[in-house]
Amino acid sequence: MAQLFALIVGCGFLYFLSLESAQNWPTLAHLRLPIYVASLIGLIPVAAAIMSMFDFLRVVDRGHQFSAHTVQILRRIRLLIAAFAAYLALGLVGFWAASGMMHATLLFAWFVTETSALFLFTVVALFERIVTAAVELRTHHGAAGEAHTDHRRPC
Repeated sequence: MAQLFALIVGCGFLYFLSLESAQNWPTLAHLRLPIYVASLIGLIPVAAAIMSMFDFLRVVDRGHQFSAHTVQILRRIRLLIAAFAAYLALGLVGFWAASGMMHATLLFAWFVTETSALFLFTVVALFERIVTAAVELRTHHGAAGEAHTDHRRPC
C-alpha cells in the first residue's frame, strides 16, 4: 500500500515537474502532456512488476519457493521488465521523432536506464531458470522417493 501511495505522489510530482519543464523550454512545451501521459503508461509495467514481486515474496513466505507458481510469477516479472525495456526504446525514438532533437545527456540517461532494465531482465531470467531446474529436480526426486519408500541400508 505504501508503494502505491509513493507512486501516486510521484505521478503528482512528475506533473509539476512537467509544468516547470514547459516553462524552461517553451519550444518543447507542446510535448509536455504527451510525454507526461507516456510516462504514466510506462509506469504500468513497473507497478505490475512491483505487485508481482510481492506475490513472489508471499509464495516464499509460505514455503513454496520451488513451485510452478513461483516460476509463473518470475516469468511474469521477466516479461514486464521486457515490456518496460521495449517501451523505453520506443519512448526514445518517439521523443526524437516528435522533438527533432537529441541531446547527449538524454541519450546517456536513456542508455543507463535501458542497460539497467536489460540487466534486471537477465537476472530475473537466470533466477527463473534456476527455480525451474529446482522444481524439476524436486519433482523428479519426489517421484523417485515415492518409488523407494524404504530408505534403510541393507546389512
